[in-house]
Amino acid sequence: MNPDSLMIRSANLLGTALKDGSGKKLGTIREVFFERDTGQARFVIVELGGLLKAAGKFYPVPWRTLRFDEKADGYLADLTKDKLKGGPAYDREQLNDTAYAWSEQTERYYRVEPI
Repeated sequence: MNPDSLMIRSANLLGTALKDGSGKKLGTIREVFFERDTGQARFVIVELGGLLKAAGKFYPVPWRTLRFDEKADGYLADLTKDKLKGGPAYDREQLNDTAYAWSEQTERYYRVEPI
């Protein structure tokens, strides 16, 4: 397989639907946070849609909980809407404040070991 086929442009990732394991839409990926020193993706920021949309709130999801599904041509996570909705949610100002520690709160909620 050509290594270039394993990459995705950020422009193609933003606005992509994040789906649960059965292919139902959980929300829309609005942003990706990367580790500054390694370039490794750490979190996607998901905005809920439909009736669950919380005005101005964004839900960080650890990148390591996502997997690309060729058949769905998108990203899947073993989450339910209730699990996502019950998770940490932040407004834009909180996400931009490094002292707010949203990454640690999110990793704790999803039980992901920090890098």
